[in-house]
Amino acid sequence: MKRKDTSPLQKPSSSKKTKKTKKNPQTQSVDAPVEVVETKPCDQKETASEVGPWKNLELILSLQSNELSEKEKVELAFGFVESCKGEKGSDDEDGEECQAVTISRLVMYLSDWIQSLFFSKEQNFQVKAEICLDFRCWNILRFCLKQSSILHVSINSSRYLLKAIGFIAGDLLSALNKALSSGVTFGDGQVGFEAFGSVVDCVDLLFSSKSGMVNDNFDLWFSAVDPVLKLTHRVLAENVKDGVADAFVLKFSCLVLEPFSTFMVQPTKKNGFHDFVDKLAEPLLSVLGLLLPSEGKSHGLETTLLKLIQDILSLGLFHSSHIDGFLGLGGAERYLPESNMNKTVLKSYHRHFFTKFENMLLVKKEVELSCMGSLFSLFINRVMKQQRDSNQLQEGMATKATPAGKAEVEAGKQLGTTTKSSAKKHSSSFVRWESRKSLFDFFLHLMEPILLKIDGHVESNSDIASLLADFCCLIKSANSLLFHFARERIYVKTEDASEGACFCFLKKIFTTIVSVASQLQHTYSEGSKMHVLLAKELITAIGYLLQIEYEVIENDLVTLWLTILSFTRFSSLSSENTEDDCPLTSLLLGLGRQLINLYSDLRQVSVAVFAMCKAVRLVIPADCDDEEMLDIKEPPQSSVSLVERSAKSVEKFLSCQDLRFATHRAVKAIPEGQVSDFIKSLTTDVSETLDWIRVSCSANAREQDGQVAAFLAGTLSAIYSLVLDSLTIKTGNSINVGESLNSLVILIRPCLTHLVSSDSYPIENFLSAVTGKDLDITIAEKNRETNRKSVRLLIIFFLRIYMSSRSLSRQVISLMPPKKSKEMAAIMGDSATARRGSDWVKKKSWNDEGYFSWICQPSASIVDIIKQVTAICLKDDSADCSLLVYILYGVALQRLVDLNRDIKSLDYVSQISDHQMHDIVREHVSVLKCEGEELTDFLLGNTIIPGFAEGGAFETVDNTDQWVLSASGIDGKCLPAVRLWVLSEHIDIWCPHTGKKNMKNFLSQLIRSSVLGLKNSVDKGTQKEQSPLGLLCDSALYEHEFVRRSLAPSLSRILKTTTDAFFKDLTEEVDSPPDWSEVLILLESSVAKLQSEAFSEGHVSQLDNGKYTACQNLLNILCGMPKEYMNKKSLQLYASFLLDLERDIVFSMLRCLDKLSPGDMQNLFSLFITCRKTLKSVAMVSCDKVLRSTELPLSDISLLTSWLFKSVQAMVTCQERVRSDFTRQSRDSLFALMDHTSYMFLAVSRDQFSKALPLFDGQLSSTEGSDQANLAFENVAEQAETILTDLRDTFRDQNTVLECKTLILNKLVPIFSSLSGFLWGLASTVSHRDMQKSHKNAKLRWKSEEFSKLSGIIHVLSNFIEVFAQFLFLSSDVQQEIRNSLDWTRLLDGTEGSDGLVCGDMVETSSDVKKQIIESLIKGNSTEVVLALRHLLIASAAILNLNLQIKGITFSPSFVPLLTGISFDLLSVLADMKELPLEFSFIWLDGAAKYLEELGSHLCLYKRMVNRDYLYSKSIELHLKVIGKCISLQGKEATLESHETGFGTNVIHAKKVQSETSRSQRLHWLEELKGRFRMSFKVLIQNSEESHLKLGLEAIERALVGVCEVCPAIYSLQTGDRDEGRISETAAAGIDCLDLVLEHATGRNRLSEVKDRIKSLMSAVFGIMAHMQSPLIFCTVVGNQGLKSPDAGSVVLMCVEVLIRIAGKHALFEMNPSHISQSIHMPGAIFRDYGNLLHKDDQQRDLQVDQKFSVSMYAACCRLIYTSVKHHPKKTERSIATLLESTSALLHCLETAGNRVGKFASFEVKERITCACFLRRIYEELRQQKEIFGHHCFKFLSTYIWISCGYGPLKTGIKREVDEALRPGVYALVDSCSDQDRQYLHTVFGEGPCRNYLAALKQESDLNFKYEGKV
Repeated sequence: MKRKDTSPLQKPSSSKKTKKTKKNPQTQSVDAPVEVVETKPCDQKETASEVGPWKNLELILSLQSNELSEKEKVELAFGFVESCKGEKGSDDEDGEECQAVTISRLVMYLSDWIQSLFFSKEQNFQVKAEICLDFRCWNILRFCLKQSSILHVSINSSRYLLKAIGFIAGDLLSALNKALSSGVTFGDGQVGFEAFGSVVDCVDLLFSSKSGMVNDNFDLWFSAVDPVLKLTHRVLAENVKDGVADAFVLKFSCLVLEPFSTFMVQPTKKNGFHDFVDKLAEPLLSVLGLLLPSEGKSHGLETTLLKLIQDILSLGLFHSSHIDGFLGLGGAERYLPESNMNKTVLKSYHRHFFTKFENMLLVKKEVELSCMGSLFSLFINRVMKQQRDSNQLQEGMATKATPAGKAEVEAGKQLGTTTKSSAKKHSSSFVRWESRKSLFDFFLHLMEPILLKIDGHVESNSDIASLLADFCCLIKSANSLLFHFARERIYVKTEDASEGACFCFLKKIFTTIVSVASQLQHTYSEGSKMHVLLAKELITAIGYLLQIEYEVIENDLVTLWLTILSFTRFSSLSSENTEDDCPLTSLLLGLGRQLINLYSDLRQVSVAVFAMCKAVRLVIPADCDDEEMLDIKEPPQSSVSLVERSAKSVEKFLSCQDLRFATHRAVKAIPEGQVSDFIKSLTTDVSETLDWIRVSCSANAREQDGQVAAFLAGTLSAIYSLVLDSLTIKTGNSINVGESLNSLVILIRPCLTHLVSSDSYPIENFLSAVTGKDLDITIAEKNRETNRKSVRLLIIFFLRIYMSSRSLSRQVISLMPPKKSKEMAAIMGDSATARRGSDWVKKKSWNDEGYFSWICQPSASIVDIIKQVTAICLKDDSADCSLLVYILYGVALQRLVDLNRDIKSLDYVSQISDHQMHDIVREHVSVLKCEGEELTDFLLGNTIIPGFAEGGAFETVDNTDQWVLSASGIDGKCLPAVRLWVLSEHIDIWCPHTGKKNMKNFLSQLIRSSVLGLKNSVDKGTQKEQSPLGLLCDSALYEHEFVRRSLAPSLSRILKTTTDAFFKDLTEEVDSPPDWSEVLILLESSVAKLQSEAFSEGHVSQLDNGKYTACQNLLNILCGMPKEYMNKKSLQLYASFLLDLERDIVFSMLRCLDKLSPGDMQNLFSLFITCRKTLKSVAMVSCDKVLRSTELPLSDISLLTSWLFKSVQAMVTCQERVRSDFTRQSRDSLFALMDHTSYMFLAVSRDQFSKALPLFDGQLSSTEGSDQANLAFENVAEQAETILTDLRDTFRDQNTVLECKTLILNKLVPIFSSLSGFLWGLASTVSHRDMQKSHKNAKLRWKSEEFSKLSGIIHVLSNFIEVFAQFLFLSSDVQQEIRNSLDWTRLLDGTEGSDGLVCGDMVETSSDVKKQIIESLIKGNSTEVVLALRHLLIASAAILNLNLQIKGITFSPSFVPLLTGISFDLLSVLADMKELPLEFSFIWLDGAAKYLEELGSHLCLYKRMVNRDYLYSKSIELHLKVIGKCISLQGKEATLESHETGFGTNVIHAKKVQSETSRSQRLHWLEELKGRFRMSFKVLIQNSEESHLKLGLEAIERALVGVCEVCPAIYSLQTGDRDEGRISETAAAGIDCLDLVLEHATGRNRLSEVKDRIKSLMSAVFGIMAHMQSPLIFCTVVGNQGLKSPDAGSVVLMCVEVLIRIAGKHALFEMNPSHISQSIHMPGAIFRDYGNLLHKDDQQRDLQVDQKFSVSMYAACCRLIYTSVKHHPKKTERSIATLLESTSALLHCLETAGNRVGKFASFEVKERITCACFLRRIYEELRQQKEIFGHHCFKFLSTYIWISCGYGPLKTGIKREVDEALRPGVYALVDSCSDQDRQYLHTVFGEGPCRNYLAALKQESDLNFKYEGKV
């Protein structure tokens, strides 16, 4: 009865309707969600709730009932689940307690029931589609899983749920395919998608629950994983981005694959391996192939999915239970030449994997095949993991077996102990040679099928076009394998135990790749993108093979270069802008550089260079009977144009800067003894080139071949010229090189003779000699365009070789012995090169030895040759002429060098010779000068080539200094810019021969080009030295008198023209009265009118940006020019123009304010700032010269003073009217303007006061001098009176007083900046006087009316500063209250002092309010206040300075306490700020720093100051806080002052140029602020009393040990922890300040105080280093903008440098042996951490190694060691084991260099060379202390030999370049070892490379290092 009453299923209607709807099976899954709504679960809920405690039981009974269908039961359960969502409250909890069946039991039953619905037990647990697609079932299951987690109930999870998951994935894949085929977006809007969404939550809960899913059935897992992978592959392949991929599929895949990867950890049987390979390997690889391209770029789910798939593949294929079968594959032996084996037969079950791979090759599974390299990488990782586990097990067993205290090693094995111990740390990261063999065999079995497939295609002789796709797929697969093979260094030839079989297989790969490349390069079609793709893969494969083993090339180097050159014609089809792919040109250049660098390391550069030249000659196909050419079939005639395009591509490729610089560096590094042989090889190659030209131009050749040959000959000449210019000549090889050079010139002489002789038809004879054609034929063809083009190129070919040979011969002659040099000079036909002074005097006749005397004598002059070349080759004015003209420039400059030398020598001879000889000499000199003038005319005006001079615009060329190495890319467009650059670089050569007109034209062109060059250099980031602008800023230009005389008028004229054109567009009324007093009156009226009128902003730009930019650039040029060389007239001319320009800008803004847009206003404002900056630069150089001009207002000091700050007031008023808020740009502009104005006042007042100073000292005796001094002093007083008067006028205006912000900004800030400049001009003048011994520490005393007036003004101004500074720190309410009560007029008139105002009228501000005001100022909220405050503090500092130096300059008693309190408060708030301050704060707070500096002088020198000791102590603590804050904000950039100014590491740790401009500026101003505080701290130290210095040292010591009350140091981390230690800012500042004390503390008493505390201070420094030490000190957090504590690395570096300073001052500071031992231990400890960093496995943090910092740290550690050895040798010798350990650790870093592990990379080659130079200083210092360390040097030598021979941690040895840098130190060690020590090493090393290396070192040391007397 109870069941009947409580069952909700007794209601008949609803359930019967649902049964009728199940007739249509196709709509079951669609109708189900709709039917749930019709059942109205709310009614069920009400019915169920009525029964009270039987609800749960009734549900169970209903689900057990046989009367209800499955669908009805689902509806009932779903209704229950929905009802439970709304019953989450206390009533529900009370109800659950009364239930007959608890919710826990209900959840368990409901879970089992719903899981049973998914499958049909009768049909072998087949999935029920209707149930699986019903989202209600999955929601029920989700409810159960959630409740089980909440209630902590364990429920059973059926393993057959995996089938349901797989079914859902398959159904979603079908739906997705339909949606994609129909173009419909698949997502939430579609019916049935709810089921798919619910599955994700269920799977997440299912596998995350404690019970999980227990399943050891592979088939069930496969049934789920396979459809999930197919679904994922479909989504990734179609790049679905509509939310399905991110929200469902990828997450779903991760949720399923994660437990599967966990399941795969357990070992499987053979059948399981077979099933995995058959069913899952291919789907996994297909998904992996789609994810790999985004590896490292994507984040989130894709990265997680990639990691899971890699784990599954690694476990499924290479599990420890299966991997042994892969380690014994074998197969390499078949590739030995004598081997008869055909194929390796695998008998184990592992062959199934390779069979699967071959099947994928057969069906061309491109995506899957591209993953084979990743699969190989997984196999490598598993092998390495197995090796690490084995090593750890062996080490653990050895540790247990070895008793404690028995770690002694035999004496003979002590050598290299450090090396071997370090090798243990790194052994886990490198594969043993036995494992390498197994890895190679695995690689072989994967690569073999690929090679067989490729060989089959090659041998089929099919058209390559039909096989391009197959080749791309196959070679891409091979590349994926080769990439990982090369990266992991699987093959090491020195460890190859296969008797060469492995090498033979690698050679087989190379041969196969080259055969495909050969087929591709012989394709005479236009090419396609598929050609480009195949070319990329082939080039990539060759690069990998070279990286693996270069000897695979054998004799195929020419073929390899020809392949590279042939592929260049496809580069035009390659996209250069693709993000995910590298363009073909870059790959070709990379392979070319790789070949050059490879043969450079092998000392065989000539082989690579001349193989490349031979390949260039083979670009033109030739007949097969020519033995010099490759066996290439004759191409069809239709391919002729293709050959021409190929030649152009080759030319473009070989002219690329990267390849040329690689060649330049390689040739430059050629050993001294090989240079002569290199030139001989060059001569042979030139001879072959000439023969090739003749063959190509013969009658049997095609016409196009001759043209292409001439074109490529120009390219070859560029290579020849490059290598000749790059050769290094030394004394030892000069004679042999000279002979080789002469042979080269003899080779080109027959052809070049015709060109440079005076014969008729020189060009035609030259062409006939080169091409072998008859003279009649060349004369007949001379007017043809193609013929002229060929002639130009062939002339370039010979001139380039001759120019380079001639230049190199000059070097050779200068290094030869005198007799040989004269012989060589005579052969060259240039005897003047080797002629000494006595030879010039003795010589009686001079025959002009022409430029081409080496070719023939006599030779035609260069001018005649240029005219002849012009007549034929430059007729058509084609762009092809540009390169020839550039070469002629070089010839002309070389000749001018000879002429200058001869003219100067002959001038000397004419001065000491008799009258007859004098006339002869002068006549010859005139001939030489005439030739020089003609050549200079050619260079400047180009009169020899009419119409060619003005062609092209003066455009800048990027990185123009590279034209020294390459001129191939010069065309008509850039020739003018290159020409101007050449003239600028060599102005000292041609300037003596130029005329006035030409020089003026050159200066005009130089200025105009510089305007463009400055703009482009800013836009492109190039340096100004690379443009003509660099010449204008170079002092060498102004050494020429004509330049000093002519540049100012030319520049002023251009400036005037440009600015007039600029203002003409703006307004027609720019003229203002010529009288500057009227100008000032008009200015005041205009400003007043502007303030009274309403303002309407313009919206349309009125300014021409081009003209504005030109004005800016011209002013910047003038500002940057060195003005010390300018005369008075030039300076006055510039000053006059600048003042007129300032006037025009100001009145233009005032008159046109309503027309100007905000952008126009900002541009005019910037132009005014630049103008003021330039005027300041002119005045600062020589104010005296400028002030004497009667044409300028500068002669009237009052007018000058008024204009300087009133013009600024006008400009600021205009800016304030336009914009009410301040942007960063406008704020920075205001700061710059105020600074420039302040410096102008400083220059003027300093100039005037310096003239008045003699009156103070009584040095003037004449009346005239006294009058001038009095006048100068009156001018100074007038300046002060003008400033004070304007202040009074400002505060009399009640309207401005009421507007505080406007008052400060528009009126007061310009006045304050002027005031600070004026006062510091006076102070700097007196300080300069005090530097003289006669005036040292003597106060100025002077009684006069003018001085009383000046001192009174300064006193009034100090009172005003005191009151106004306090006023700025009042709250706005208080300011409003007392603003009207303050009588500023009485204060400024001097009728009332500041005491009464401050104490009586001002209201005391609370500390909290003051702190809030300061914080807002630091955050940049009140620009006008900080501007005013900065200059007020600077002015206050000047007043303090004047008070100390001039008697009579006074201030009120409250002046110093008040401003000191303000400065202390400002800096304390800055130091305590948690967030990152704006860079703006670092600029304006230097005012407080400047004040503290002067306060320090007062504290030290003014002994009657109140609270002197307290202020000194507080000042020291404040300096520590602020300097510490700066160090913290600087991060890795923080260094000591001695580091920045000293020798050694400062060269290395230079400030890096940041890409973010804002960050670099912030660091710059932060460094400036820290420098200011250092200066202030030095003042406190240098002039302090003994008691004060004691207080300072106590504060520093407290900071170092971390007991400072405000900032205690944190000591919670252990040494060498993964996370670096932390240190307080105060402690870091203590290190910096300790360095300052050690450097600047002077005097016996002060030094005695420092000596007493040095030991405790050193102990504190060692403590800091111990806590900071960590591998991460070398790292920088990427993107870190603000650090919470000082950077640990920079702190350690500062500690090391402090220890260096202490160790270096051994006469002052004594160091204990324990301190010495700790000092030399630290470098080893630090760089052991560096080695550990590169082999850490947990690289989870976003870090990167700071290479520059690491080198700086390395250098500092080396300096610490050799400083200790040098100054404390006996104490260091006591810790010789520690010294050896540290030195070995530093040496290991040179071996680890070049390696990259994850994100961490060690030193590059250049950095290693720098480190080696510092390390060798240790070895050299050991030799210097030979008496003490001589018997230990063999230990250091043994460590070096051990590592160099490949027995170090990495077993790679030391790179050659690094070893060469280290060799001088090694030779010093060899020299320090006695014969007994060397014999001992000889015995211990035994047979092997170490013994041989020792003998070689001894021999080289005796040859190169030992001095055995004069020969």
